[in-house]
Amino acid sequence: MKLLKILAAVALTVSISSAQDVMQKSMNIMEQGMSEIQKGFLNNSVELIKSGTAKVREGNKLFSDKKVIAQYLPENKKHMVNIAENAAQRIQLDANVLELNLENNAYIDAANAYSDMMNACARCHSIVRSW
Repeated sequence: MKLLKILAAVALTVSISSAQDVMQKSMNIMEQGMSEIQKGFLNNSVELIKSGTAKVREGNKLFSDKKVIAQYLPENKKHMVNIAENAAQRIQLDANVLELNLENNAYIDAANAYSDMMNACARCHSIVRSW
């Protein structure tokens, strides 16, 4: 019985640690992507914007699973999993809009999509992380 409790505690610790690793990796990749997009707009580099958008998508995909999000959230914030999931969906949509606007040379609209992407990040962080 004691061994079973120890194994359960270890499994819980590993799953929480794994979720933390996924979250950190996700946020790092998305931060790199957002920086690249911004640099692309500042330097008139469509290629940088596209590569940054791909990174944002990659990072966002890692942290879009409700189960992973719930594992990361503190106990008193688990009810906010939908806010984080909605932010991830909004970021995905904004990445699509940004790329479509780039293809149509609608750079102002592409920049607006980037801005909305940033707002989705900030909104989630402010609510879920209590900024």
